[in-house]
Amino acid sequence: MGFSINTNINAMTANLHSTLNSMNADRSLGALSSGSSINSAAYNASGLGIANQLSAQVSGLGQSIMNANDSIGLIQVADGGLQGYQNILQDVRVLTLQASNGTLNDDQRAFIQQEIDTLLEAADDIAQNTQYNGINLLDGSGGSSGDGTFVTQSGANAGNEQSVTIGDAQTSSILSATIDVTTQANASSSLDTLDEAIESIGSMRADLGAAQNQLMSSIRNTSVTQINVAAAESQIMDIDFAAESANFSQANLRAQIGSFAQAQANASAASVTNLFR
Repeated sequence: MGFSINTNINAMTANLHSTLNSMNADRSLGALSSGSSINSAAYNASGLGIANQLSAQVSGLGQSIMNANDSIGLIQVADGGLQGYQNILQDVRVLTLQASNGTLNDDQRAFIQQEIDTLLEAADDIAQNTQYNGINLLDGSGGSSGDGTFVTQSGANAGNEQSVTIGDAQTSSILSATIDVTTQANASSSLDTLDEAIESIGSMRADLGAAQNQLMSSIRNTSVTQINVAAAESQIMDIDFAAESANFSQANLRAQIGSFAQAQANASAASVTNLFR
């Protein structure tokens, strides 16, 4: 009767399972060391693709928050310039009221006119030199189109934009007529011109305030969205340390058992061979 020796097949089988368990142990160890359950596309190709998209969205949302904060800074600089401008116009109005009084003579009104002219030049300086990052804000030439419109990319996707328009605050645009207080009659008519100018500056500041509030609201909403998207990415990418530690221990133990079984199979084969010597 014939017989066969299968100990080499047993050794090969033990080696295969030992190798597979070693690979699983290495994979678990890599996950534990990196904190990520997907260290290679081979582990979870679809999950990695989704996680990468979510990661890109998280980064985009973070940049949009920075964009909105930068735009808020720009608005605050513009509003600060307009506040100084408005204060000057109010001072000019006070001087115009003074010149409207019948107790003054023409020489005294001429002195007041000189002071008014100096103040209006200072207002023009504010309009022409108020800048943010080298960009003029109050002369109507700012913005990407050069028309005073500033666009903020306030979201992670195309079309998520907010805009604010800052008009031309130079005295040639704000004042509908020359401020002339050299006579009592001219001083009285200049008051209407100044009131219109002060109202225009106030309207510009109100628009800036509304734009700032809108951007702040956008930042709050985007921040919540960013947290939620990051949490969704974390669900895919992050590992459960307790479960993965158990997997590693199990795979490592099986790899050791496989190595022991392979050694025993090889030893058995050697023993059988020795019987025929």
